[in-house]
Amino acid sequence: MHNAFRRSLGLNLARWQFRKKHDSVMSFTSSLSSGQRVLVVLPLSPSEPPSGAILELFRTRYGEERLTLVADTADTRVGTLFPHSEIIRISGEEVTRLFHPTAEVLKRITSRSYDAAIDLNLDFLLPSGYICKASNARVRVGFTRPGADHFYNFQIRIEGSHNTTLYDRLAACLKMF
Repeated sequence: MHNAFRRSLGLNLARWQFRKKHDSVMSFTSSLSSGQRVLVVLPLSPSEPPSGAILELFRTRYGEERLTLVADTADTRVGTLFPHSEIIRISGEEVTRLFHPTAEVLKRITSRSYDAAIDLNLDFLLPSGYICKASNARVRVGFTRPGADHFYNFQIRIEGSHNTTLYDRLAACLKMF
């Protein structure tokens, strides 16, 4: 109950902080394929890792040098999968009591500009949504979940329960753009 109250308070505070940032109307036709710098938020909670199809899409479409990956400090495989990408690691101590990333994390995120920010967390996590919104990326991709409307301007509806299938569907969807 205490966590639910803090999470609700954190969500409302984030909505208030981003209240003046409005998304412009745009065509998604080539919005992702024309991106030069991409921020990818890997799952921050213990779960099945993203499938190879989605990770390979990022590597082939953008190149490792143009990717910035946000990962949990416990995620040891990301460094070996993307040795030439910038990796920003987040620990539990770098998330505030209201589930916002700390100022230091946000400073590392906003030190670069991004054309797209893609959140691979299947559940809506306030820290990853906040990072995507704060990145000021023109296109912010996430999965459809309650509360996600405030942080993503391109949402993928997920149906089903197998994570690998969901990531494969996400890869197929992103290839269209």
